[in-house]
Amino acid sequence: MTNETILRIAHVGTPEAEAILHRVPIDELTPDDAVSARTEVVFGIPLSPEAFVERVRLEVRARGDDALREIGARLGETVTGSFETSREEIEAAYQHVSAQFVADLRVAADRIERFHRQQPHGSWLDFGEGLGQVVRPLDRVGLYAPSGRGAYPSSVLMAAVPARVAGVQEVVLCTAPDANGRQRPEMLVAADIAGVHRVFKLGGAQAICAMAYGTQSVPKVDKILGPGNLFVVLAKRRVYGAVDIDQLPGPTETLVVADGTADAEEV
Repeated sequence: MTNETILRIAHVGTPEAEAILHRVPIDELTPDDAVSARTEVVFGIPLSPEAFVERVRLEVRARGDDALREIGARLGETVTGSFETSREEIEAAYQHVSAQFVADLRVAADRIERFHRQQPHGSWLDFGEGLGQVVRPLDRVGLYAPSGRGAYPSSVLMAAVPARVAGVQEVVLCTAPDANGRQRPEMLVAADIAGVHRVFKLGGAQAICAMAYGTQSVPKVDKILGPGNLFVVLAKRRVYGAVDIDQLPGPTETLVVADGTADAEEV
């Protein structure tokens, strides 16, 4: 047996620890050479993240689906047919995940739903004081779920289930396809279990802009939710005002340390 390092420890005072404890403001983040090269692939010249997002925004707003198709193809996200994922594709995704995975998602979705149903969200009026609050669900929300180096089906559940509980009439999801136009089956199964109404084969800043302004295929939404990379976060910030957003999420690292005596249900 050989000794292998399975856990990287960031000691206090080291650059690694400082990077975790003190986040760099989004405006000061600089992409690496590989990311910069991708901006040049799309528009022919290297662009800063802000400039790239603005160029994408203008293209999508002006040209709709044509811009989405061109930008996606240059980034290796090929969609030859419809941007919208068919019901057949969603059902087929179940064949590519385990029964345990499906069961786990259903348990998680049920827990999320039970939690959010405890939140008071009804209207109230006090005619004596002349005060009150009218609470209405949004008509349509758009979710973004990263699917690059890793799939995050939990992000779909955590956004879509509360929207369903709140009574949102239509929930749409954008998650990127691969070079063959296929989406991760884990994401499609999560979307189905969470009650997402429509799924689109779109990723990156272009997906955010499509949901913010609407295109020939993608409906305009009232609010956009979900995490993403630097370009996604910058796009959310840029379209805010034309559409509501949840937040500008940064990278997160969560680690649970447990030994053999831990109760799996509690952990």
